[in-house]
Amino acid sequence: MVASSTSRAGWLLRRLSRISVAEVPYRVHGVLRAAAQARGWFDARHVPAEVSDASWGAPWVMAPTATADREEIVQAADALIQNGVPIFDTVVALNDGLPDWNRDPKTGTAIPLSFGLEIDFRHLGEGVDIKYMWELNRHVWLVPIAQAWCVSGEQRYLALLGRLLDGWIAACPYARGANWSSPVEHGIRLINWSIVWHLIGGANSPLFDGAHGASLRQRWLDCIYQHIRFASDNYSFHSSSDNHLIGEAAGVYVGAVTWNRWQEVRVLASRAKTILEEEMLKQFAADGVNLEQALCYHKFSLEFMLASRLSGAAAGLSFSAAFDSRMHAALIFMAAMLDRNGQVAPIGDADDGKVFRLLGDGAQNSYEAMLAVGAELYQSPLLREKLAALGSQADPSQSGLQLPVVTIAPLATEWPTLFADGGYLVVNEHSDVQAAMRLIMDVGPLGYNRIAGHGHADALAVLFAANGVDFLIDPGTYCYNAAPDLRHYFRGTAAHNTVMLDDEDQSVYGGSFLWLRDVNSTVHRFEDDGQQLLLEASHDGYQRLSDPVRHVRTLRLEHNAGQFVISDRFECAVAHQATLHWHFAPGCVIDQDGDQQAWFVRHGDVTLRVELEVAGCNVEIVNGQEQPPLGWSSPRFYTRQASPVMRVRGVVGAEGQLVSRFTVVGNGTSRS
Repeated sequence: MVASSTSRAGWLLRRLSRISVAEVPYRVHGVLRAAAQARGWFDARHVPAEVSDASWGAPWVMAPTATADREEIVQAADALIQNGVPIFDTVVALNDGLPDWNRDPKTGTAIPLSFGLEIDFRHLGEGVDIKYMWELNRHVWLVPIAQAWCVSGEQRYLALLGRLLDGWIAACPYARGANWSSPVEHGIRLINWSIVWHLIGGANSPLFDGAHGASLRQRWLDCIYQHIRFASDNYSFHSSSDNHLIGEAAGVYVGAVTWNRWQEVRVLASRAKTILEEEMLKQFAADGVNLEQALCYHKFSLEFMLASRLSGAAAGLSFSAAFDSRMHAALIFMAAMLDRNGQVAPIGDADDGKVFRLLGDGAQNSYEAMLAVGAELYQSPLLREKLAALGSQADPSQSGLQLPVVTIAPLATEWPTLFADGGYLVVNEHSDVQAAMRLIMDVGPLGYNRIAGHGHADALAVLFAANGVDFLIDPGTYCYNAAPDLRHYFRGTAAHNTVMLDDEDQSVYGGSFLWLRDVNSTVHRFEDDGQQLLLEASHDGYQRLSDPVRHVRTLRLEHNAGQFVISDRFECAVAHQATLHWHFAPGCVIDQDGDQQAWFVRHGDVTLRVELEVAGCNVEIVNGQEQPPLGWSSPRFYTRQASPVMRVRGVVGAEGQLVSRFTVVGNGTSRS
């Protein structure tokens, strides 16, 4: 199970190439700190005495209140107990209520209890992706069991929670094993432990009755202190300060507010709150777009912020007006990206991750749940309008969340089309428009913080749906660590609806979460007169070629006509090999229109006509090709299916361009 030193050394060298001079002391300090803690120095093995005025934080979540949802909650808890815990494409059985916390659920490989910070979880070998094990150990799935105890009063749920917590603490000693190798995991676990703590009744829970219960409570509190210390000792600063830093600080803050027991933790809580305030403004653009350029992580980061905001409010602690305004903007952007089914396109990395989820609110998924919370928290007309359009029945108060009402300065009263700061064009035609269209274009950067860890090489990519039916899609993510070739494919330019030059990605691929060159997009022109929308943008990813190339894409969309045209041209000195991909949704059937350079794409009861003006180019349809990978989409993490892609390949120069015209020619019945 030991990764090759060559692969690890190569990755480390590439990773070091993306850090700044200012980051070097931080990295050196991290290595020295880890080495010291591995020897038991400056660590948190010994828990300090509690302060004389120690207190328990007020609950920010309580028992679900809707009688109608109690059966759903009990059924969800019973399904976990009887069938096991679903982790991506596998299920972890609960043997007498206990999983094997230190074994990879997918391969069955045991991860030894060596010092956590020295475990190279990116290169564990034997097909191990640490995501499976981490997902199990986040304890998100403990929440429905705690909710089931709240609504039913059945002792078996509380007893199971006791066995699970007792078993985890015993199996995962401080700083040992893969569950102590990434501090963001501690942040997630602390938040879910906080929810469970409040749901079972806090310090006076019957779980803690008797000598064994009192012992469990003390060992849990000791472990909580160690979690807070581990997360704060190992904050992900500098080029690592993405959602991980947000998650670490959120866990520290929620933990410190919930268990206000130690003087040192009070100091750490203040620092964590400062980090959250700063990172809200750093990692979310003024228009609300999360700069990691990955919609799943947009929601993920917001869930951390929400847990911090609500736990603080319950304790009478507020965040700044700037924090709340930026969070509201981020919710509005997320709402704009939701389709009529309440789903988002898997732009950037999408690993199905969630920080916490409470049942009973009536929401169909975690995106809808977040919008419902935001609508109530900020009394937001736009968010309420979106929920109404979705036909949402979500009521976050029914789940037990304690929601304050926050007064903020009003944002725009109309939906933005161009999120210029974050880099997205979002067009949602109204349902009464013939061939109602939904179009998204990526005009933002590759990702965040130099390494762009969750960004995909998808500059200028376009997504399209008509009448609620997907046509041009983002193929998604599929995996992180276990299948390197597929990881590269799904992150690469060939897996997106844009142009690849000289068979090179728009950036230089450095590894599973590492790009070696920045890519930036520029919007040169944007006009929308209500009849026609025009956007012209370019990116600089191919400026690194020996003959530098600037790819310029122009989009013309005819409102109310069901048609848009994309023109790709190239500012360069010599000719280059160009490959344009149009990735279609699974289920699309593609037929050529006679011998013309046109194709009919049928999906359900909607038909799209695609006309190409691509002189000298070869056009072919590829579906589910293994080597090299092409024609795949991933609707969920570790799930992939064949999906058709139109590949247009030929030589282009400064005088040529590729033109693609898309027209909805068969509308059928509009889908709700």
